Amino acid sequence: MKSFIRWKVGLWALLVLLAAALMACGLADSFSFIGRSPTYFEGHRMVLLGALAFGAASVWAAMERRSLRVIVSTALPAVVVGGLAVQLPDGLLQHIAGLALIPIALLAMLVELPAEIYAPPDGP
Repeated sequence: MKSFIRWKVGLWALLVLLAAALMACGLADSFSFIGRSPTYFEGHRMVLLGALAFGAASVWAAMERRSLRVIVSTALPAVVVGGLAVQLPDGLLQHIAGLALIPIALLAMLVELPAEIYAPPDGP
């Protein structure tokens, strides 16, 4: 049986992984209980880049007409964590939201992959 490689699906999954890695590393760099950590500014930029990448992945998922739960799951980290990073840069809420929303986005991506990869081809 011939397997079909779906490059668009693979590139979209890599974009979601890149966004999750950027945002998680940025949240780790900017986290500190006492004052600002020495890597705060680099971490804050990485959180915003991760939010931008999650937003791009969500738009890409909408253009490919994926399920609504995948579109929303990839958009939530961009909107919530990115929005909290802009509005409350010294707050702890962005870290708490990131603990929940980044794994949800990754789980939605992992659930979507087998359905897209093993689907029959569109044309003859």
